[in-house]
Amino acid sequence: MRRLNPAWKLLTLILASLLLSFSYILPLNLMVFGFCLLGVLLTPGVHYRRLLLGLIPFLLAAAGMFMTALLFPAHPATGEVVGTYVGNLLFDTQLNNALKLASRILAYGGLGMLFAFTTDSQELILSLMQQFRLPPKFAYGILAAYHFFPRIQEEYELVGAALKVRGIRTHPLSTLRLMPMLARALQRSESLAMAMESRGFEDGAPRSEAFRVPFGPIDIAFFILLPALILLGIFFL
Repeated sequence: MRRLNPAWKLLTLILASLLLSFSYILPLNLMVFGFCLLGVLLTPGVHYRRLLLGLIPFLLAAAGMFMTALLFPAHPATGEVVGTYVGNLLFDTQLNNALKLASRILAYGGLGMLFAFTTDSQELILSLMQQFRLPPKFAYGILAAYHFFPRIQEEYELVGAALKVRGIRTHPLSTLRLMPMLARALQRSESLAMAMESRGFEDGAPRSEAFRVPFGPIDIAFFILLPALILLGIFFL
């Protein structure tokens, strides 16, 4: 999955998500989730602990949606009785609807995780610039913001440690911690802007490329095959 062009992979997964929004097919949702999970597991370099942690919110959301649809159906349940819960009858239509709603969350979560765990952020921005003509001022702004947030966290922890050494106890949202952090963040942003200007950055000017993000037949095949398989699932499952 890492060999795929990031921008075209993003476009393909967005198209797949839109196609899934038109269907409530339980087997299709589970197949999409299984395909995405398998794709992540087979991708080299994926941290399995992070994958497990990333799965937890989607599993909790799916379980919550399942119980909500089961206990509070939108319409009176009908059909064949398949069991009981909390002293009430459980109908097959009610159970099937709850499973469909829960599986949709898993399917969408799987598509998101497939992209997040198999895509490099810098390659994505470069691909958007090269294949989809994203203006450089937006591209570099996104990259700067992406790399800037970890620095803000470091500054926050550094200020907290400095206050602790001085014997000053503060709560997490204290202005004694936030104001120095914001001042350092503004200083860093000004330094970054000056560095870009000193290196001749100008929007619209011709720029060289350190390397090109590859785009080839495999990306076109993925763009066609994944939505096509979902369409087949919608019509035949």
